[in-house]
Amino acid sequence: MKIACATTNSDKFGIGQRALARYDIELEQVVADIDEIQGEDLLKIVEHKAQEAYAKIGKPVVVTDDGWSIAALNGFPGPYMKSVNHWFTPHDFLHLLDGAKDRDITLHQQLAYCDGVETVVFSSDVAGTITTEPRGSYGPPIMKIVELRLKDRDGLTISEVYDKGLESKLQNANGAWLELGKWLAARS
Repeated sequence: MKIACATTNSDKFGIGQRALARYDIELEQVVADIDEIQGEDLLKIVEHKAQEAYAKIGKPVVVTDDGWSIAALNGFPGPYMKSVNHWFTPHDFLHLLDGAKDRDITLHQQLAYCDGVETVVFSSDVAGTITTEPRGSYGPPIMKIVELRLKDRDGLTISEVYDKGLESKLQNANGAWLELGKWLAARS
């Protein structure tokens, strides 16, 4: 089985490829200019994005959207992480947490499948901790200051995981992709 994935994010695409390969599903990357609504409801954003992607490419498609919630900042930046990553450096994030005892962060992963008839959303949350210093060189600022609480994480930031070529360590952070894989496999 082959399914289109509308994304320009090679990291998210790679995670999806590895996860869906378990179900003999080939993920095909499709680049499409999709208008993404802004707001605080990640579910509405990803549903709309999937419907827009389907309208653009005319075949069943999967889209992904992440939100990040920093506990000490009342859930900031939420679905606005992509924009905040353009504005902030790793040190900007860390300065926001000066004096904060709670350094918990949660990655909210959302995938939506749309085939023109139905839109189905798959979600997973991954807990993490914000470090006290940036580590690693790969990726946007948030990846340099977050250690995800995963099996075999070895205390590495997301950036360090990619720097060392250890992306397979992130396999436990793909719960939404695995749920999509199970769902698609059951339909075929």
